Amino acid sequence: MPTARLISYVKNQVEQGQSGGHDWFTVHDIRSLKGVSSERGLVYSWIQGVDETATSNCQFELSQPTPAEYPTIGQGQIIVEFDPKDKFPCTGIVTSNGEGYLIAPALRLDVGKGREIVLMLLSPPARPHNVSVEKNVLTIPDGEATVTVTTGNGEVRCQGTFPTQSKEAKIILNRNPRLPVYRAGFNETVSRLRGHAQMNVVWKPVARSFEELVLVFDPSSICSSKANSLSFDKIQAHLTGPDPKGAGDKGDYVIGDGIGVSYTIRLLLHRGLGRHSSDKTRLYVT
Repeated sequence: MPTARLISYVKNQVEQGQSGGHDWFTVHDIRSLKGVSSERGLVYSWIQGVDETATSNCQFELSQPTPAEYPTIGQGQIIVEFDPKDKFPCTGIVTSNGEGYLIAPALRLDVGKGREIVLMLLSPPARPHNVSVEKNVLTIPDGEATVTVTTGNGEVRCQGTFPTQSKEAKIILNRNPRLPVYRAGFNETVSRLRGHAQMNVVWKPVARSFEELVLVFDPSSICSSKANSLSFDKIQAHLTGPDPKGAGDKGDYVIGDGIGVSYTIRLLLHRGLGRHSSDKTRLYVT
């Protein structure tokens, strides 16, 4: 089994090795270590202000951190590894303007004086997703529209007929990692129809194939102007490689679907003159 690719944004030397199918990491130049904790890591980015006043902000959090064991090797060197039972495929999204979130297993090293080093493991799915829904029918009052929602083979299918008087009908998927800055989550329009029409649309959770990757960074410097700091919009390039055609707005990039995110499928019917009706159901992706 090949070792994960390592990309480091810290001054400390980080070496990688493998034993018994486990990847381990030796972090050098640790003068004072207060402890190591592990759990689900979350990096999220948001834009504050508009136009000339707009600034990019990033935050790292570790949910319910658990103390992790670490052996020391000589002075100023420690070894850490990701427990295989805690590994899971990463999930997240990078929007076209650089906002979004990333959820993945993480190790946080408290190296004293308010400084931390984080190792975050980005893994692709090892198997297809399982999907299910809370209810199988979405309805608009007075029988104006009905959409049947079914699941199978790791996908969601929405089927229905819309009345002639409807201006527009949409099926909207919402991904919500319950961020303090984006409580409404992130919407994706799966289908859009105008007037009387038949809907038969299929949605599948995003499951990308990429080389396993470990990002090493200082959480206090992400999205900062400091040299050699991790910016949120670099994450896509680390997974896909640089864009050979250069820059350009390509829309939102879904890193992956799955753990740590609440999903909703919503039927939205526009009647014109600012009037609309909707119905929704929870969607479970594992």
